[in-house]
Amino acid sequence: MTLAGEHVAMVGAGLMGSQIGCEYALGGCKVSWIVRDREGAERRIEQALALALRRGLTDAGELARARERMRFTDGDAGPEEVGLIVESLPEDIELKASVLGEVCASHPEAVAASNTSSISITALGEAAGVGERILGTHYWNPPLLMPLVEVVAGERTPVELRERVVALLRAIGKRPVPLEREVPGLLWNRLQLALLRECLWLVNNGVASPETIDAVMRDGLAGRWRLTGPFETVGLGGARTFDAIAANLFPLLSDAEDAGGGFAAHVPTDPGLLERLRERRDGALAAELRAEGAKFDREREHR
Repeated sequence: MTLAGEHVAMVGAGLMGSQIGCEYALGGCKVSWIVRDREGAERRIEQALALALRRGLTDAGELARARERMRFTDGDAGPEEVGLIVESLPEDIELKASVLGEVCASHPEAVAASNTSSISITALGEAAGVGERILGTHYWNPPLLMPLVEVVAGERTPVELRERVVALLRAIGKRPVPLEREVPGLLWNRLQLALLRECLWLVNNGVASPETIDAVMRDGLAGRWRLTGPFETVGLGGARTFDAIAANLFPLLSDAEDAGGGFAAHVPTDPGLLERLRERRDGALAAELRAEGAKFDREREHR
């Protein structure tokens, strides 16, 4: 089974699918759009291309070349060899399996990739009859502006296929995030929904307003995690400190009694690396504070 990546069959052209397909076309791949509503698909695809141009992700010349790489069909992708079939349909396993199975049957050598964020890739592959050649490539909205893509193989999918898709995603300018095994919600949504669950609890129990929680996340936790991820943050703050906090809070937040062996084995400890992380974090935070202070001074002058 080969995955040259020169011809991608894009199944679905909704808000997500239109941007995903355009990324492949802008990245140099030929794209066959398999859609039912061509007029609506063309409109959304043009909106996606306009977004790429407006945000400086491409220029007019490359945009024109991307259009030349695209064609539309209301059914099969055609007799030409297809390396990758990308599905981005509503979160309905029966719908996805029916359409994906039909397209894959016409292209038995193609790898199948689903943009599902909540359906088991293994279950979808079995339902579509492609359990040995299916992966999840989960984009985040809006795909054109979010560089990361989660990539997960089904239980019967060879790791080599996952690596080929990872290589193709890198070739079109994405930053693939390979998962070692499948888990409900994958990585992004497990983190996101765990946090959203706690946000709802805090609001529903009168701890803070939605506006306050948005401010704390946007200007506090997210602002710092943007510079140092969760495990890097623990490394800088000290694993023993976070172990102690976890021992107090984990039993209240979940059925965990403690940090399950502690953070120490998972966080950076090299003094040189920690110093670089601290310098990057502190330098960026200080620059943002200076910019915020300058903005405040300008606003005060005009009052």
